Amino acid sequence: MGTSQDTINQSIHTVAYPESVSETKSSLNPQALLWALIAAVLFAIYSQQPDKSTTMGIIQITLVIVCVVLAVVKLFSGNRKLTYTPTNSPVTRTEKCFNIALEGDIRQCLKEGNLSRLNALKIDNAGGILIEVLESKDKTFTAARMQKYCPEGYKPETEWVVF
Repeated sequence: MGTSQDTINQSIHTVAYPESVSETKSSLNPQALLWALIAAVLFAIYSQQPDKSTTMGIIQITLVIVCVVLAVVKLFSGNRKLTYTPTNSPVTRTEKCFNIALEGDIRQCLKEGNLSRLNALKIDNAGGILIEVLESKDKTFTAARMQKYCPEGYKPETEWVVF
C-alpha cells in the first residue's frame, strides 16, 4: 500500500502549475544509468561462476533482474524540473499538511497573501489540508495553493496565489 506522500506526489503531478512556471522532463535519468551499471557488474560476476545453479548464483541473477527492472523504470520515469519562465530560475516545490480545522485560517492567509502567517500555523501530517508552495531559487516568484483531501486523494480547493 502506498504512503500518504505517494498519494500527495501523484495528485500534484496531475494538476497544472501557474502560467509563469513551466515543467520540463529531462530525457535521461542518471539513476537509470547507475542501475544499469550495477546490473552489468552483477551479470559479469554471475557469468564468471562455473556452477550457476547454486543458491548464490540464483541470488545473483535475481539481483541482476531487479537492477534491470529498476533501470527501465527510472529510464521511463525521467526527471521533472520546474522553472520560473521570466527569469529562467529553477523552482522548488514543498508541501505541508495541516489539520482540517485550520481550513478557514489557511484560506484567509492565502486571500491576504500572507505566507509568513501561513508558515506559523502548526503542521499536522495526518491532517486533511495540503498546502503546495512553489518558490523560485532567485526568490522572485512564490506561489501557493490549498488542496483538500477527499477519498480519491488531494484535490485543489484554491487557485494558485502568487505572492
